[in-house]
Amino acid sequence: MRRQVKTSRRGDTLIEVMLSISIFALVAMITINMMNDGINTAQRTLEAEMARNEIDAQAEALRYIHNNYVAERQKLESESQFRKIWNKLISKAVRPSITATEMAETESGKSFDINDMNSCEEPYAEQAHLQRFNAFILNTRLIMPELSTESDFKYLGYNYNELTDHMIAYHNTDAKKFSAPSLYPRLIFGKLSNKGTGKKNTEEANLDEGKDIFNDISVAEGIWIDAVSNIDTYGKTGADYYDFYIRTCWHAAGQRTPSTITTVVRLYNPEVME
Repeated sequence: MRRQVKTSRRGDTLIEVMLSISIFALVAMITINMMNDGINTAQRTLEAEMARNEIDAQAEALRYIHNNYVAERQKLESESQFRKIWNKLISKAVRPSITATEMAETESGKSFDINDMNSCEEPYAEQAHLQRFNAFILNTRLIMPELSTESDFKYLGYNYNELTDHMIAYHNTDAKKFSAPSLYPRLIFGKLSNKGTGKKNTEEANLDEGKDIFNDISVAEGIWIDAVSNIDTYGKTGADYYDFYIRTCWHAAGQRTPSTITTVVRLYNPEVME
């Protein structure tokens, strides 16, 4: 006579199921957090690289203007394109005594510090950093080697003085071109209409008729330049040198406090150089 062996087929208990789900959820959360951290780190690295690219472009433009002015010192003032640009750059440079007081006060009554901000909007407030420091930005698309003389600007239909206004944008005279960053520090270019007065012939004018050139700064987001002289009082020739602080501010991914990068370019005044 055969014995029938009964096997137990007991299922998982509720506690075991809950424990399994908890372990899975914990592992999933850790994995997702690690992925988010990796993505944020990659995003911050990219944003910092983009900011440095914009800083480098402004620094090279400053050096280019300065070097060409030095090379043009033997020319007449009317023939020196970069003398005019340089003089415009330093005309609104602030004195060291202004930097010592560290600009205007915020709404909370504390002195403003570029490295201690709660938001990148603070420097743009009325009577704040950009306004106090006569902040400006260079249009790197118009400061070009091929535009070496006033006659070279005719293809745009602008005279030199008109185009100089598009080369340097000051916050105090054109605040709409300066804005807190929506993404990362960058220059957004708009249309600089071609007047067409410098066309060589009718055929060329017809080809370019109605076209626009995207080389006018519409807005500079999260980037500006402060020019500071080295002395409080200087005569006709100006200060010995000028420090140009190229500043950036943006809200990096995964960061509560604003990210800032500042580069200083020191350029000696050609008028006092031996």
